[in-house]
Amino acid sequence: MKDLFCSYYTNSKEITSYMAAKLDVVDFDVILEPSAGEGIFIDEVLESNKTVQIDALDINAEAISILKKKYENNPAVVVRETDTLLDEQLDTYSVSQLWLKQTDTMFDKQLDLFGALGGHYSKVIGNPPYGAWQDYEKRDILKKKFAGHYVKETYSLFLLRCISVLKIHGRLSFIIPDTYLFLNMHSRLREVLFTNTKIDEVLIFPSKFFPGVSFGYSNLSIITLERCENSEALNNTFRVIQGFKSPSEFELLLEKDNILPEHLQVFNFTQKEVFSAEQCRMILAETKTTSLLSKGSKKLGDVADVVTGFYTGDNLRFIKATNKDVKGAKNYEVVGQEQVFSCNSLYGIPNVQEGYVPYIKSASKRRYIRQQDEWFVQWDKKTIEFYNRNKKSRFQNSAFYFKTGIGIPMVKSSTIRAFLMKDRVFDQSIVGIFPKDISKLYYILALMNSDAINNLVHAINPSANNSANYIKQLPYIEPSEKKLAQINNIVQEIISLEEVANYDKADELHNELNGIIDKIYS
Repeated sequence: MKDLFCSYYTNSKEITSYMAAKLDVVDFDVILEPSAGEGIFIDEVLESNKTVQIDALDINAEAISILKKKYENNPAVVVRETDTLLDEQLDTYSVSQLWLKQTDTMFDKQLDLFGALGGHYSKVIGNPPYGAWQDYEKRDILKKKFAGHYVKETYSLFLLRCISVLKIHGRLSFIIPDTYLFLNMHSRLREVLFTNTKIDEVLIFPSKFFPGVSFGYSNLSIITLERCENSEALNNTFRVIQGFKSPSEFELLLEKDNILPEHLQVFNFTQKEVFSAEQCRMILAETKTTSLLSKGSKKLGDVADVVTGFYTGDNLRFIKATNKDVKGAKNYEVVGQEQVFSCNSLYGIPNVQEGYVPYIKSASKRRYIRQQDEWFVQWDKKTIEFYNRNKKSRFQNSAFYFKTGIGIPMVKSSTIRAFLMKDRVFDQSIVGIFPKDISKLYYILALMNSDAINNLVHAINPSANNSANYIKQLPYIEPSEKKLAQINNIVQEIISLEEVANYDKADELHNELNGIIDKIYS
């Protein structure tokens, strides 16, 4: 079931107990479980209060069969096999128009009307599927139903859907990945949350708290909220807590006047302030970092072009490695020296049948420069013609191929290692940074290798992705001419030391440079 429907069962008593408690279930509540699975949340709710009505929905026929048998003698639980996102009965309960139209959310009169009329359920609880594949036909339907929202990720659509069927002052508690808090693709979702609900609390914790589950790309979160009028929403203050070592610590949050362990980080937000921030993004960092990332400050994207590179459409066919010892080269052919040419033309190497040029496809082992070329891409004229015809190939941002700039890997590591690029084609797995003023090249190279920028990158997007759209948003502080000259001299010296493999001295100068950047960004 898990592989097909991307259901991750919440077999954690601490988690289910916390979420049920946050619902504040009372007699005669009408409750929705939109992805019922094994009925874990239903059991938890029934433990606390049996005078409720629960609608248990799931798309999985096997799960439905189990649920029907489990609750066959309990008239309080109604089990239905359906696609929650497209269910027509839910449509009759929904005020989904709230989320499906382009309008000024703050002033739309129709929203006011729907808000006054809407909703059916007093409570919603669940662990909706995430990462589930949607076929293209269904995706087209979802694009129309949830216009303007990112439809490739199911959990966000479940959240929208379930908010739309909540009564005013109805409560919802969901366990979902934490990526909705900061990713660009979920900015519209955040607008809905901050203007139509009062967020009570968000807990962020490792996915390993789920037995047998581990996501490399994100943490998990529990969000508890209450649907409300727009004016109530913007005036609301809520907290985000992270740093949990065990789900048993969730119980502490339910105690009155509780004293939390020192290792927990607590961030308080006013919804109006977050709504006014760039892309409504929440920054979980200290005040210095959040002020640097404030709206209106100069961004790296203002002083440099930040782009991703080329994709062949068939890497195993068109890319070769310098040898089999190159990381990731197991299934690739080795390039012959006679096949490698010097070329900086977008039209390809002239007068050769099969020729290759150096290709930047992976992270650098060291900062500032790449010691050697490890990958090569086919670049003869005939192959270039194929790339231009082939629908899978992407000649994106070709104006920056062979230009002088800075490269960083798309896939994030704990520390960014930025390096110079020159006379090279770079892969879509590389973010290229090309200063509009070339005199700032070494300064931006120093920035991208600094602890200050590394911390900001992780604050903007804590997930595994360093995409160009996030790098563009990094704050840029212009140094004085004197400081710029000093930084340029140090960077040039570091590059010279790296070229002769004098790593100890290079690292010493890097630490000095890092201190200078830190002062600029403090």
